[in-house]
Amino acid sequence: MNGEYILEVRNLKKYFPADRGLFGRVRHFVHAVDEVSFEIKHGESLGLVGESGCGKTTTGKVIVKLEEPTSGELFLSGENVGKYVGPRKRDYHRKVQMIFQDPYESLNPRMTIFDIIAEPLNIHGIGNLKEREERVADLLQEVGLTPPSSFMWRYPHELSGGQRQRVAIARALVLNPTFVVADEPTSMLDVSIRTGIMDLMMELRQAHDMSYLYITHDLAVARYMCERIAVMYLGKIVEISETEELLSNPLHPYTRALLTAVPVPDPEFSRGEPEIMGSVTKPIDPPPRCRFYDRCPIRTKDCETSDHPPLVEILPGHFVACYEVEKRKQG
Repeated sequence: MNGEYILEVRNLKKYFPADRGLFGRVRHFVHAVDEVSFEIKHGESLGLVGESGCGKTTTGKVIVKLEEPTSGELFLSGENVGKYVGPRKRDYHRKVQMIFQDPYESLNPRMTIFDIIAEPLNIHGIGNLKEREERVADLLQEVGLTPPSSFMWRYPHELSGGQRQRVAIARALVLNPTFVVADEPTSMLDVSIRTGIMDLMMELRQAHDMSYLYITHDLAVARYMCERIAVMYLGKIVEISETEELLSNPLHPYTRALLTAVPVPDPEFSRGEPEIMGSVTKPIDPPPRCRFYDRCPIRTKDCETSDHPPLVEILPGHFVACYEVEKRKQG
């Protein structure tokens, strides 16, 4: 494996049973994540973008081991995570953490802020009570909840949404992880405080030399937070590139549709209607053809009879999963 990467995902699949037969045998599966591959460099933030239900959050949960993959491989700093057992698996959970989307549900209302942030230290047997209090106080200071003494013994219901998310960020950092999955950490917050949380996360990434998988449905947020963007549709990565290259030169028709849907602040300017048509293909036992076929404005007969296209490097560092885009670039 390449030492340049902190995380490598190879052919990752996660299927969920959709229904069972008379004797409990699973007859149909939801293909939540299907043959997904990507890499994240040390210190990099990769944005995983797509509409609701495309498999973004499931991908993140599989990476942090909240869900076990159906198949595929994960490599952390070149080591196959699937072979981790016992202490090594425990160490993986120290190195890889997750910030959840909803700060109103991700914090236990019966626990104080100190107990919430210190819980990972307790689970891993790190430090005594005094050392844990010092660690929690330092993190509260770092995430902007000051003075720490006025927050440490309060309960989540006493905090605002933005303050709760800062607590969630502190909890994710308490074990000094090298990699963090951030699952739409600002989408549940008031617009007025989102930028502050994003700026905080960027500062923390630099200060702690971490890498992010930043999950979002908002391309503007991904542009602000990430060096590269991967676009996901119905469990598949359809395009991945450096952020500015992807936004200025989107090649996949789904990516172009996403960009068309982004609002602009000028009321006199219109991007026009997205070119996509039809409805979203059901994720239950989808056909082997391109997942975007039913909505694609440039589909051909070959697309219907061929398997889902692989990611192909059309331009340096710019990968697209589309037979027609590949043909046009070659022509």
